Amino acid sequence: MANVVTRGRGSLWIRRIGALQFGVLLLSLGAPILSSAQDDAAAVLERRVKAALLYRFTNYVDWQESAPLQPDAPFTIAIAGADALAAELSEAAANRAVQGRPLAVRKVRAAELPKDVQVIFIGKSESPQLATALRSVPPGILIVTESEDALQLGSVINFVIVEGQVRFDVSLDAARRRNIHLSSRLLSVAHIVIGASP
Repeated sequence: MANVVTRGRGSLWIRRIGALQFGVLLLSLGAPILSSAQDDAAAVLERRVKAALLYRFTNYVDWQESAPLQPDAPFTIAIAGADALAAELSEAAANRAVQGRPLAVRKVRAAELPKDVQVIFIGKSESPQLATALRSVPPGILIVTESEDALQLGSVINFVIVEGQVRFDVSLDAARRRNIHLSSRLLSVAHIVIGASP
């Protein structure tokens, strides 16, 4: 039986975020936009929060059932359709490691998604071809998106904006199909978790 769990807001949300040191999530995208300068600032902040979360997600995902990395291979996050976010993440990833491996960021095209990465982020600009792109991604790769209906199409984590803040929804069904296990701590701070009962 399918179930949908909606997590609380306000102080409960803030308390759980603090426990996970997800401080970047607390950055508000601010008041309604009044000028192009404010619009630009909000877009930059949203991009920075998403880049930080993409890195943070790697600490709460288990790839043990996926194909092992080659001994000298970096842990790679591929970014499609979001060059500015890729640049932001590349800067933040400098000298960072995941599971003891250097973190690499690769810009790719949704029409030619790689098979040798651990995370793929597909930006909103690729929404028209999202369904096709998602079908091409093999199991063992975490898919993160920012498009409406992305979870229904096969994405595991989808960014949403809720009350001016970057939040994310999760599909447990998609995670299971991809042989990826998501930490309960990550699920506890998701906005919505969609999944099948065991």
